[in-house]
Amino acid sequence: STQSTWGGASPFLSKLNCSIDGHQVTTVQADGLIIATPSGSTAYNTAAGGAMVVPSVNCTLLTPIAPHSLSFRPIIVPDTSTIEIAVPDNARASARASFDGRHEEDLPRGSRVRIQTSRRPFPMISMNRYEVDWYKSIKSKLSWNVRIEQGAMPELH
Repeated sequence: STQSTWGGASPFLSKLNCSIDGHQVTTVQADGLIIATPSGSTAYNTAAGGAMVVPSVNCTLLTPIAPHSLSFRPIIVPDTSTIEIAVPDNARASARASFDGRHEEDLPRGSRVRIQTSRRPFPMISMNRYEVDWYKSIKSKLSWNVRIEQGAMPELH
């Protein structure tokens, strides 16, 4: 899976404990949390304010969805990190995990899920370097940084 989304199964704010490599990092209070690989970074992750990452970069992205705190910003961690998401016993409601928008899993209070990058990458064949195709793709499909260029200012006399 290149992207998983964690959120509430109800209209309440989600409460999720997030640990990275065994260290409690934060308690997420938001509409949800996106965990994505670079391959999934241009989808829902970008729409939620996360970064677009070239697929050859070995990392995992964590992007909050409408966080309850203005200081909760997206972060990027090494792909060797082990991420654990737990629904605390004192959460208002259970949570729900969605994997690439297809498979959903209900997570009752007290449940936890561990996320690790597979050490067996999916082989891809491309006629060009993968980054070249990726840059072309974000330009053509997302109109990345496409705008009308400003002309020269007229001289004032």
